[in-house]
Amino acid sequence: MNLEEEEAPPGKGLKLRRATGLELPPPTQWVARGWVPRREITVLVGEEGIGKSLLWVLMAAHVTTGRPFPPFSLPAREPADVVVVVTEDSAAEVDARLRLAGADMDRIIFYSAEDDGSGTPVFGNGMSGDMLLLDALLEEHESKPAMLVVDAWLDTVAGSLNIRDTQQARQALHPWKTLAGRHDLAALLVTHTNRMDTASTRDLMGGTAALRQKARMVLFAARSKADHDEPVQHLWIGPDKSNVTGLVDAVRFNVAVEQVRAATDDDPGTSARLTAPTSAAMTIRNLLAEWKQAEQEADRKPTKTESARAELLDYVNAYGGTVPTKDLDAHLTALGYGKTAIEQAKHDSGTSAPGGYREPWQFTLHSQSPYPDPISQESRTTSESRNTESAA
Repeated sequence: MNLEEEEAPPGKGLKLRRATGLELPPPTQWVARGWVPRREITVLVGEEGIGKSLLWVLMAAHVTTGRPFPPFSLPAREPADVVVVVTEDSAAEVDARLRLAGADMDRIIFYSAEDDGSGTPVFGNGMSGDMLLLDALLEEHESKPAMLVVDAWLDTVAGSLNIRDTQQARQALHPWKTLAGRHDLAALLVTHTNRMDTASTRDLMGGTAALRQKARMVLFAARSKADHDEPVQHLWIGPDKSNVTGLVDAVRFNVAVEQVRAATDDDPGTSARLTAPTSAAMTIRNLLAEWKQAEQEADRKPTKTESARAELLDYVNAYGGTVPTKDLDAHLTALGYGKTAIEQAKHDSGTSAPGGYREPWQFTLHSQSPYPDPISQESRTTSESRNTESAA
């Protein structure tokens, strides 16, 4: 069915309506306040392979059991069903993750073509085909699901639609908005960032920019590059865009890999879950910007002055924090540093002062007193004066 066939006849149902006579929808209701609204599209976006799918698994565990999850302002309430469409991971792996997270598996509903959870539905640009069937099945379902997850959304988009074209992407997303509104559920669409080297969340969404425009909420998942070599991996997740509430701080999770079945030569028998949530004390947008700045600082080559300062500190500390100034100058000059770099490095790191009567000037680091022992460091003039007085 093409777009022209799906369009309503001109004028159907259209009329002028007074604002005072409108039957307004209720205020935004939430599955998780500030994170996932009902009747709307929420997009979960992040790099491939960092564990972002574990977020919706964690949420599904709480929704299906009715357990509260304070870090996401998800209160205790009656358990509800969660419908899932999975394409990247097998249903068996998703099942293991859900069970590890503590989900009520009787309330997890797969929408698939095959009994093993495989057979990805394809969604076009309107309420037709697999989308129309899903709409009918939800209408007939014995209980009202609270959330519907599509992981990954791009795998389900009809090949006739080019989501890099903003208009076509919006057409692909509109049925999800309609479905969410008709069934009072949260539609959570999972997708990947592109590979751009940037801290801009808008740019990282790249070809799927229409997701950001159409979605009521965007949740951004990220992992710090500095975290890759740590024994415990972390995942940071936070709202990056909200049309209905202020942005809350990101939450950091530990990614815990646990044994869920006996290991074999072909199967390690492990799965993963998110644990130990803690506030990042800043939004995900600010967190990404901070990481990017740290990376740039780490990659930046030091200036001549910065390099001279490092050499100065090594040299002076090797002699206890104080050296003759002329010896320090000679050392840095021999290393190839010019007068300007040497003088600036000395100015930033310490001070030069007379060492005593007829003694050479001494350079001392800022963190150390030039006279740690006042008695032994008294001037020779004072000492000679005392000797003269004694002799008299």
